[in-house]
Amino acid sequence: MTTVWVYVDTSKEVGDRDHLKVFATPDAADEWFKENDPEGVAIGYEVSGDETRPRSYCPICGALIDMRDLSQLLAHVHDAEIEIGEGPEPARREGPVHQGPKAKGKV
Repeated sequence: MTTVWVYVDTSKEVGDRDHLKVFATPDAADEWFKENDPEGVAIGYEVSGDETRPRSYCPICGALIDMRDLSQLLAHVHDAEIEIGEGPEPARREGPVHQGPKAKGKV
């Protein structure tokens, strides 16, 4: 689950654009606090509904990419060359891959 860090500036009115600050990481919050409010604190909150969407930000342009969508991934290659080829098949496994309760006889 994704966590965001929220800072509330109680000197601002509710609805003022500077009333809340939301940070993606504690490090981003710390950097902002150094310059803006050295005694400030941000509290971490989990983002609901985000667990089923494997998304990531493109490290080059910052666009949010759905990692399940190959077309979005390829669109963010940013002029890099991609070589697609076929290689040897992976080795076959014997037995179940996952050793859950049924496989271990603990049902």
